[in-house]
Amino acid sequence: MLGLSPAPVCIFFEVKPKFKRNLSPLIFIAFITILSLSFVGCASNDETIIIRQDILRMDGEINRLKSEVKEVKKQSEGFSEQKYADLQTQIDTITSELKALDAKTDDVLQRINETDQEIARLKKEIQSQNERITEIEKKVSSPRKEKRVAPISSDITGASSPVETMYDDAYLSFTRGNFQEAREKFRAFLRKYPKTAYSDNARFWIGETYYSEGDFESAILEYEKVIRSYPRGDKVPSALLKEGLAFIKLGDKTDGRLVLKKLIKKYPRTDQARIAKQILRKIR
Repeated sequence: MLGLSPAPVCIFFEVKPKFKRNLSPLIFIAFITILSLSFVGCASNDETIIIRQDILRMDGEINRLKSEVKEVKKQSEGFSEQKYADLQTQIDTITSELKALDAKTDDVLQRINETDQEIARLKKEIQSQNERITEIEKKVSSPRKEKRVAPISSDITGASSPVETMYDDAYLSFTRGNFQEAREKFRAFLRKYPKTAYSDNARFWIGETYYSEGDFESAILEYEKVIRSYPRGDKVPSALLKEGLAFIKLGDKTDGRLVLKKLIKKYPRTDQARIAKQILRKIR
């Protein structure tokens, strides 16, 4: 802070005419000079006050700036060049990691794209296989007129026997697609004629009614009854073939292959064995 001398004091005198007349000219002049200097001192005092105000204002501004510098210094305290370099290193490291991650992302996306293409190819192949199997099923399951077999029951003879009549009625319902009705008729036939040349056929067609309805588990049970109950019947190869297909339909390719291989081994010269070989080649 700048030091200032005390401001001169303005002194005003009341000059009376009598006093003025008693003074000698020299003294009067000296008095007038002193009085003039007092007025000059009063004028200088006003300017000094203004200057002092400016100085105070500037001094306050300087103090404010000093405070701001201290605050900035306090905020930046400890932020050395080394710390800046460390921070830059961390930024560079993160940037490198982001670039590496971006590269990995591109690689993963490429693999996903390749996997999607492979899945699409496999789906197309599976669809093609299913279509081929369906064609084979149609050939195997197409109802066709069976050869007449003479009944083995001693009390039933002749082509017009009740056995054929009842069997043909059930079989006709099957060919018309009335599977539940055909199933009930074949079951009634087996209850009445459990041991005829048509009995294994009736059991097989019961399995076919379930297969046609998509109930593959029930179909497998019926085919198995044909195989076990009528081991010498002419429907065993067909029962083995359809049982293998039913397992494949259920997604059990392992058991499906086993059944088809059993068919090929036990009945190698049959049409069913030839079809089984085709199916095995397609489901590998």
